Amino acid sequence: MNKKMLSLTIFTLFSSSVFADVNYLCITDFASGFHYNEDHHAWENATFLPGERFMIRERREDSYQVEKIGENSTWSAKCKRRTDQTDDSFSCMSGANQFHFNRKELRFTSFRYFGYWNGSTDSLSISIGRCFPE
Repeated sequence: MNKKMLSLTIFTLFSSSVFADVNYLCITDFASGFHYNEDHHAWENATFLPGERFMIRERREDSYQVEKIGENSTWSAKCKRRTDQTDDSFSCMSGANQFHFNRKELRFTSFRYFGYWNGSTDSLSISIGRCFPE
């Protein structure tokens, strides 16, 4: 009876650690891009404040959910592992946003590209940052 109980305990511990969801908190270190100046009717270089946050939730081996967190944040995307890369990375796209994450390096890039090309005056940005396992 003790061997069965020990085996069951080891299996339970092993299976819960293997199949547990992994979460990462990602924080923007630097952000830059373009902003439309309404007064001058012209596009200008822009530096955006760092600190934008994203939460990555790993659902399965190749399935992820990314959400921008904070006030008035509504952006989220379901993502899959990149098959064209040899490293441990994934990419996702939702609306005018892209998010790329490398699990080995714990780094990300984020792009917001809606504006300019379609006649909109929405700001365009690129951000880089680091992620921390939770």
